[in-house]
Amino acid sequence: MTNAGDLVYSGDHLRATLFNGVSDRLAIIFSFREKGRTAFTAVNPVNHMATNGFAQLAITSRINDWFINPDTAGIETMLRRLTLHYKAVHMLGFSMGGYGAFRFAHAAHAAYVTAISPQFSIHPDVVPFDKRYRADASGFDRDLGDLTRAARPNLQGIIIADPFRPLDLVNANMITEVFPRVRIARLPFGGHPATALLGRARKSGIIQRTALQTPPTPAPVIAEHRAARRGDADYHTALAAKLLTR
Repeated sequence: MTNAGDLVYSGDHLRATLFNGVSDRLAIIFSFREKGRTAFTAVNPVNHMATNGFAQLAITSRINDWFINPDTAGIETMLRRLTLHYKAVHMLGFSMGGYGAFRFAHAAHAAYVTAISPQFSIHPDVVPFDKRYRADASGFDRDLGDLTRAARPNLQGIIIADPFRPLDLVNANMITEVFPRVRIARLPFGGHPATALLGRARKSGIIQRTALQTPPTPAPVIAEHRAARRGDADYHTALAAKLLTR
């Protein structure tokens, strides 16, 4: 298989590309929200996953519709069939992609998830307090996008969230009510997504390493965040501002 991967699902709204499909473990990754997204973008395998013997399935969206569209059911059908060939399925996604990881966890027979600053929903009736993604929500089907229909009580893993981003934390707590074995890793002043500080410190690789653990746990990510924040000017500025407000 080449780096081009195998296109295992191709719709007008969603695509799925498989890399290294012969492995016995699968990591499913999702596209994240990009401002102004109007077309599919190229996908590439994640080197760390490949070197650790994981097959990779990249699910990408044409626009910021949060994977809820006429191709949603088709992706679910593909996942139910494809994932039966793997001993373990790990999910990984950022923001919109984090939502996607939970939304398709049931269809994918997923065992583990790592989600960074995910949303429980973007439908205004479900999260009337969270107006950040109203522009994306105009075509969002409430029932099709309902995470409770994808509930998988045995799913283990972590949600990484900045506790000083109240909307992110509320969404995280709502998700853990549906997926009770998923734990929240709190990264103060991590931003949105909550790994922004890790990215500035060039330590974001901890996310991929954690996502492949069985199960992913908060401790390694929190430890890396604590080490990275010591020399981060943005972190100390945000901390000082918070202390002043108190």
